[in-house]
Amino acid sequence: MTNPLRGGRGRPLHPALVHFPVALYPTSLLFDWLSYLTSDGTPYVKGAYALIVTALVVSVAVAVTGVADFLGIENGSRAWRVAFTHLTVMLATSGLFLASAILRRRDLDVTSTPFELVLLDAFAVALLAVGVALGHELVFRHGQRVVAAPGAGGEQRSRGLGGGLPRP
Repeated sequence: MTNPLRGGRGRPLHPALVHFPVALYPTSLLFDWLSYLTSDGTPYVKGAYALIVTALVVSVAVAVTGVADFLGIENGSRAWRVAFTHLTVMLATSGLFLASAILRRRDLDVTSTPFELVLLDAFAVALLAVGVALGHELVFRHGQRVVAAPGAGGEQRSRGLGGGLPRP
């Protein structure tokens, strides 16, 4: 039976959803920096908070669909180890942004984001970049959730249950 959390054949949900938090988290950091460049950065402080909260909400769907994809990878394989590391890094990233949102919530009327939160978010964005690189490795090196084009080897193959696409 097909798992609806994994999406349809050739149309996985997880890669479609990841773009939102991957864009929103760094944009919140940009808003933090912009709060220092104006005399009243309060709109940027509030904007950064809104971006983080929105990214956290979408991250729940990203995590659920990512775990659904993870469960389809052959246990103990190289792709599984990369996927487990990717999952761990991305959960840590979301945890850091959750902590940031909780700490920000009490002081949304400040004229600039507290520097400690800017540092926390900068570290979280760096961790996010590591997680994204691992996700790219899963797709482009290990062929996870990739469907070969018709005529490539005479048949269509869908990877996602371990291993990468066959090498020519």
